[in-house]
Amino acid sequence: MMKEYRSIFNDVLGPIMNGPSSSHSAGCCRIGLTVRTLYGKEIKRAKIVFEKKGSYPNTYIGQGSDFGFVGGLLGIKTEDPKLKDSIRIAKNLNKDITFEVEDLGFKHPNQAEIQVLDENGLILMRAMTFSVGGGMFEIRQLDEFDVLIDGTEFQYFICYTASYEKAVLDALQKLNHKFTIQTNDVSKRGLVILQSERDIRKVIEKSFETVPGINYIRCSSPVVPSIKKNNCEPPFFNAEEALEYAREKKRKPWQLCEDYEMGYTVVSCSEIRAAISRIRNIMELSLQPPDPSVTKAYGILPYKAKIMGKTIETNNIIDVGFLNETVLAAVAVLENSCAHNIIVAAPTAGSSGVVPATVVFMGKKLGCSCSEIEKALMVSGVVGVLIANQATFGGEVGGCQAEIGSAAAMASAGVIQLLGGTIEQCFTAASMSLQNMLGLICDPVAGLTEIPCISRNVSAVANAVMSANLTLMGFDPVIPLDEVVHAMNEVGGQLPSELKCTCFGGLCTTATGKSLSNHMQERWNAKLK
Repeated sequence: MMKEYRSIFNDVLGPIMNGPSSSHSAGCCRIGLTVRTLYGKEIKRAKIVFEKKGSYPNTYIGQGSDFGFVGGLLGIKTEDPKLKDSIRIAKNLNKDITFEVEDLGFKHPNQAEIQVLDENGLILMRAMTFSVGGGMFEIRQLDEFDVLIDGTEFQYFICYTASYEKAVLDALQKLNHKFTIQTNDVSKRGLVILQSERDIRKVIEKSFETVPGINYIRCSSPVVPSIKKNNCEPPFFNAEEALEYAREKKRKPWQLCEDYEMGYTVVSCSEIRAAISRIRNIMELSLQPPDPSVTKAYGILPYKAKIMGKTIETNNIIDVGFLNETVLAAVAVLENSCAHNIIVAAPTAGSSGVVPATVVFMGKKLGCSCSEIEKALMVSGVVGVLIANQATFGGEVGGCQAEIGSAAAMASAGVIQLLGGTIEQCFTAASMSLQNMLGLICDPVAGLTEIPCISRNVSAVANAVMSANLTLMGFDPVIPLDEVVHAMNEVGGQLPSELKCTCFGGLCTTATGKSLSNHMQERWNAKLK
């Protein structure tokens, strides 16, 4: 089986984004951006069709898919604060972008077809899209052709009338670039697909400007931080290989991040360090709780992290040192996410409070320097990419264990690095943290990343810290990290769809959950009018 490598900065420590959902807000934004570049012109009218059996129909407003898709089609990026206002911006620009629900032939929980339309409603271009978790996505169909576009590289699509195939092949030979080609007997058209680490659009357009039978040339540009190498092969894929590599090369835990990402992408070591510094800085900003007196509420809960922080010393609570402050830091990040403020998904927006609170906030409380905290974040990223390579972060695919459980594993390894532990101890703590959260379902009440997401982030922080402490005390969780990741993936496959972010099970179907859902639906219906 071919190994599919993920990127630390594309898939794990990011995206930098407007909350509230990495798969539904950021992933949809990246899909919209890619569809926009493929179409190549300003999009005036579009239809976004959701698969009726998927998660979008019940969550697309609460989790920000609506402003994500629309913002991307307008060219607004995930980290732009304007993204959350994209619906209003589109109306002001007289853009006609609508949402519908149909039977698309279920293939993925986050499945939507994007149709670019002319003024009469005729389809000019269509793309079948999947948001696969953590802000990542796949476009699997472009018009009538099967493709795989994930925003990690430059891709070029040359559509031609089949009867002109010889002229097309002659031009391709002169271009001297690797390509694949497919034909469609129904449309009598062919499609050439080329991939590159750099932008060669002008070269392609010049090569085909006199070739007859060309229907269109479309380009997909990268929409993620790390552009994938043509021959992408990082030095390790899983924890077992990472341990062997670290021992052989005598690499410190945090150095594995640099080695891995330089094997995946075209960036340099200095660029990696600059990226991790930016991530640390944005995480630190997200730890500041939103001011409830001026911050717009999009969901059910009031913003209380700021108020609760003032009551730690006066309330009758158990003294667990600065762990109480740390869990409130996690609440602050999630509240910023729910307020659609800028956060770092690590690895998802629904779990975005765990790593910043456990590694960044706790690192500062321990007196660690920015450099030491950044090294701990790099170790968290390594653990995350080992999970991403072998499983999923998508709650729609693997349940909340894939989001919160993965974040706890990443954070626990980061704590070990803060305390000067070994790579073996990092992976042991990560294994223990993930074991503790196997089977956790994804049941966001009213389709919002509030209940129970916020309190689950808190539980993951405590889990990460205690797993790190137990590891340093000498406790052995026995099951290696890779085996726990595989178990999580299997459990996710065994969970019914009702327990994976569809709002059809768990807390969503309690009497209170249903009441809150109805209340929010009334608010959203009023918003749509």
